[in-house]
Amino acid sequence: MIRAFSALWLDPQTADMPKTVINVSSTSGLHGQMGQINYSTAKSGILGLTKTVAAEYNVRCNAVAYGWMDTRLTKPPTDEKVMLAGQNIVTGIPANARKFRDTLDIPLGRSSTVSDATNVMLFLASPMSSYVTATCIERTGGRYM
Repeated sequence: MIRAFSALWLDPQTADMPKTVINVSSTSGLHGQMGQINYSTAKSGILGLTKTVAAEYNVRCNAVAYGWMDTRLTKPPTDEKVMLAGQNIVTGIPANARKFRDTLDIPLGRSSTVSDATNVMLFLASPMSSYVTATCIERTGGRYM
């Protein structure tokens, strides 16, 4: 995608147009996570990409590193299954494990919602962040302070 947009970013006719890229990373890319070598490596690479795109193309390029969030993968298991490699896989985290994951070390005392996640992106896409670039915002509820 960077190649596709770079011609537009470098075009002198678009020099005065605001240009914003928002990459999605994870706290696993910033802090690592046991058993997640491949995932943590990929998410860490996004942070390098973010800084490089900002420097090379003179655009506002930022990343958001998401922490624990309520999704179908992190909610308690249900009867819903996902087909993966020809097998029906039950998604979700058991309630007793989820309780500790959810609030144990998050100062705000809860996991985030999709609205929490999108609000950070709305900020980065808005003029309110016009002087923010090459940075990563950790959206964690204070977990890694």
